[in-house]
Amino acid sequence: MTLTQKPSRQVRRAQARRSHAQPEPRLSPAQEAQCLTREIMAQAAAKATAVALTQAQWTDAEVRAWRTDLEVRLATLQQHPEQNLGHIEEALAEASKEMLRVLAQRAAQVKANTTPCQCLKCHQELTHQKCLSRGSDSRFGRLVLWRRYGWCPRCEAWQFPADHALGLACNAPASPYVQEIAALLVTKMPPEQAVAVAERLGLKLSRCLLDREAHRQGLKAQVRRSETVAELDTWEGIQQQLGRHTEGLPTLPFTLVIEIDAWNIRERDDWGQTKALREQGKQPERYHWVYMGTVFRLDQRGQTAGERAVITQRGYVATRLGLEALLAQLYREALQRGFAQAQHVLVIADGAVWIWNLAKDRFPDAAQRLDLWHADEHLWEVAHDLYGRGTPEARAWVEPLLQQVRNDETSALIASLSELKPRLLEGQQKKLQTEIEYFENNAHRMKYKEILQARKAVEDGQATAEQIKLANQPLGSGAIESTCRQYQCRFKRTGQFWTTAGDEALLCLETFWRNGRWHELYPHAQAALN
Repeated sequence: MTLTQKPSRQVRRAQARRSHAQPEPRLSPAQEAQCLTREIMAQAAAKATAVALTQAQWTDAEVRAWRTDLEVRLATLQQHPEQNLGHIEEALAEASKEMLRVLAQRAAQVKANTTPCQCLKCHQELTHQKCLSRGSDSRFGRLVLWRRYGWCPRCEAWQFPADHALGLACNAPASPYVQEIAALLVTKMPPEQAVAVAERLGLKLSRCLLDREAHRQGLKAQVRRSETVAELDTWEGIQQQLGRHTEGLPTLPFTLVIEIDAWNIRERDDWGQTKALREQGKQPERYHWVYMGTVFRLDQRGQTAGERAVITQRGYVATRLGLEALLAQLYREALQRGFAQAQHVLVIADGAVWIWNLAKDRFPDAAQRLDLWHADEHLWEVAHDLYGRGTPEARAWVEPLLQQVRNDETSALIASLSELKPRLLEGQQKKLQTEIEYFENNAHRMKYKEILQARKAVEDGQATAEQIKLANQPLGSGAIESTCRQYQCRFKRTGQFWTTAGDEALLCLETFWRNGRWHELYPHAQAALN
C-alpha cells in the first residue's frame, strides 16, 4: 500500500490563502501545483530580499513615480476653484501614504535585521534559529516584516528579539503608534465611535481591534502602575522616590492639597440571573464605587481672566480595586507632587468616614477640612424636610444656621438643631439626629471664618500678604468633584455596563494621560514632543 506524502507547511499555508481568495476558474492538478510553486518561490524571494536589507530608502524609480502621481493630483486640484487647502492636505496625505508605508516597512525590517538573535533575559545566543513573517497595522498601512527567532535552552522558550526591539507585543496586530491611538481613542469614546474618528485620521481600524487593543494597553498600564507603587514597599524604594521627586522642587514653602471622593459605576454582576436571585431573596448588585483622589500645590491654584478657578498642575488617582489600592496609589502620587517637602498638607472632602480614616492612615499630620458646600447641603436637607422644598419658610429657617457655619459656631449650630428635636415627629427626629451626628463628627474640620474674612479683605483691597495667601485656600472639594464628573462622562453613558477588568484598564489609561506620564507607556510619544 502506498502512502500519500503530506504537503509541507508552506504548501498548506498557500492552499489556505487560496481557499479564502476570490473564486477562480478551476485549474488542473498540474496547473495548481505550478501556481503554488510560483507563490512559494515569490514568498521565498520576498523573504530573502527583506532579510538582506541594510538601509531604509526609496529607489529612484519609486521617487519618480511618487512625484509624477503627486503632480497629477495637485494639477487636478488647481482645475477646481471650489477646492480649498483642506483638499490639498487630503491629496498630499493620500499620495504620500503608500510611500511612507514602504519606507516604514523597510526601516522596520532593517531594525529587525540588525537586532541580535539573543535571549531577552539571559542574553545567550538562541539556537535553532529560523525566520518568520509577521503582519502589523501601522499609521501608514499594513506592514509585513520578517524576523529571526530561536530557542533559549536556559529559559526553555521560543523568542522573537526583533519583536521586542520594535515594540510589537506578542500576538498584537498593531504597531506602537496604533496601540497608542487605540488606547487614547477608546478612553475618550466607545469603540463604535472611535472607528469613524480613526478613519477620519487616516487609520482604518476595526471596532474589534480598537476594543481589544485598548484593553491590552490598559493591562499594560496596570502593570506599570503596580511597578511604581511597589517601589514604596521598601524603605530603600521610598528613599529613591524622595530623591527623585525633590529635583526641581521650589525652595519656597508650599501647601499640598489632597482631595478625595468616590462615584458609582455600573457593572454586569450576575448578568442574566436577576430573576433567579430575587426569587432567592437576594438583590443583584449593579453599582460599585470608583475611588478617586487629586493632589496639587496651593501655589498652583488660581483664576483665569474670567475669574474661573483653575489648577495649572495636579495629579490624579482613580481605581475600582478598593480602598487599599486607592491608599497606595494616592500616597505615591502625593510623594510625586512633593508631599515630603510640603510645609503644610491639607485634606478636603465631604463627611464620608472612610475618607478621614484613609487620611489618618497615610497623612496623619495633615489639616482636615469639611467641604463647605456639603455642610450647607446637609442643613438644607433638614430645612426641606421641615418646611418643604423651595419654600420661603425653609430659607428663613436655614439662613441663620448657614451663617453659624461660616462663623465657625459649630457648637451653637449643634445646639440649635438639638433644641428643635423634641418638637418633631419620630421619623423626623431620626433624620435630624443623623444630621446632628454628622456635624458633631466633623466639628473640628469646620473652620471657614478666617478664609472668608481674607477673601473679603482681598475684594476690598485691604488684604495683608498673609490674607492674600490664605484667601487662595479652597473651602470646598470642587477640584475632585469636577474630576469625578469628567471621568463619569466616559463611564456613565446611557446603556453602558462594565466589568471590573474593563473599567479598571481604561481608568488606568486615562489617569496616565491626565498625569502627563503617557510617555511611560509609549516612549515614542515623548520623542514627538521634543
